[in-house]
Amino acid sequence: MAILVNTNVAALNSQFYLQTVNEQIGRSFERLSSGSRINSARDDTAGLQISNRLNVQILGLNQASRNANDGISIAQIAEGALSEISDNIQQMRVLALQGGNTTLSADDRAALGLEFEELLTTNNEIAASASFGTYNLLDGTAPSSGFQIQSGANSSSTDTVTTGNATLSALFGQLVENEIEAGDADPSLVISTLSAQNLSNLGTLGQVVAAYMVVTAETDLGDALSNVFGTDLAAISGELSNLAAISELQVDVDELVKILNTQLVANGGTGVSEVASAIGTSTFIGIAAGSTTSVGYSSDQLNTLVNFTTDALLEGMSGLITAVDAQRAKLGAEQNGLSSVVRNNSLAVVNVSAARSRIQDTDFALEITALTRNQIIQQVATSFLAQANQQPDVALSLLRF
Repeated sequence: MAILVNTNVAALNSQFYLQTVNEQIGRSFERLSSGSRINSARDDTAGLQISNRLNVQILGLNQASRNANDGISIAQIAEGALSEISDNIQQMRVLALQGGNTTLSADDRAALGLEFEELLTTNNEIAASASFGTYNLLDGTAPSSGFQIQSGANSSSTDTVTTGNATLSALFGQLVENEIEAGDADPSLVISTLSAQNLSNLGTLGQVVAAYMVVTAETDLGDALSNVFGTDLAAISGELSNLAAISELQVDVDELVKILNTQLVANGGTGVSEVASAIGTSTFIGIAAGSTTSVGYSSDQLNTLVNFTTDALLEGMSGLITAVDAQRAKLGAEQNGLSSVVRNNSLAVVNVSAARSRIQDTDFALEITALTRNQIIQQVATSFLAQANQQPDVALSLLRF
């Protein structure tokens, strides 16, 4: 074995291994202190990229869940308002039932009409005031395609909340649409030409307009339609099936309530034959157009007309309840769908976080084991470095005589 002084190879080797083990101990301290196995790109280049992509997915899923909860809030606000509107319409139907008695005086009917009108007005106010932030939900100004909700971590993961329109005119429009789908109304009718049509083709809406004509003794169908909708229908384009989407049409509450608060009187007002002829069918109101030529109603005719107007109002209110329930059912389905999305996102966050943890997080048991091993090696390397530094002293012994 050569004895060298200028180059202490043993000391250099000991220094090299001591430096290496010190670096490994430093990394162990960093990993144990931060809790992360990857603290810089040099720790695991591929693992860093993968864990970052997984972290992006986790952040996206968490935000998507918050977005979906906003969508649920929108649906809950709208559905809550519709619930109150439905309760009010049910009370209006009760009032219509009460109005079917011919024993009521004019003052009694006026009182019924006052409450009926207040409920109608309140429903429109509820529809106008239901909002989420600055967006109104039920007055027809909300997007017809609905509010898009980014409910997933990717751009294509979206849902929609459609709140609809709960104003009185829109509910009547939905009633017509429902009856067209059921085959109870003619889908081909053009709104501008309704005054030349038979009201029986309009389903329940036709009955309501006919009832209005009966109680107001209106003999011009065009005027009756314009009064009920608050505008001249001859100037409105579109088909009857689009009634709910035409903002120019707003049911006139003051005119509609006349069906309930007007006291029909025998032997007074316009004759049945004139009104029946104007309505457009001899049997629509239960009395043939040519059954009388005198002005006024007989007792039997009066009872028949009261029955007709009551039934028309009851059918109208029942149809409105159905229209509201259809909106509530859709909102309920959307709430359930978004709730499912939130649950799925939450589960995905758990699973993706677990995947990221296996790549990113420090395994303390493994790291402490490695630290202990390296600390022992550090002590051994330090000891041997001290011994290696003493080896050149052997050369001095050779110089002693």
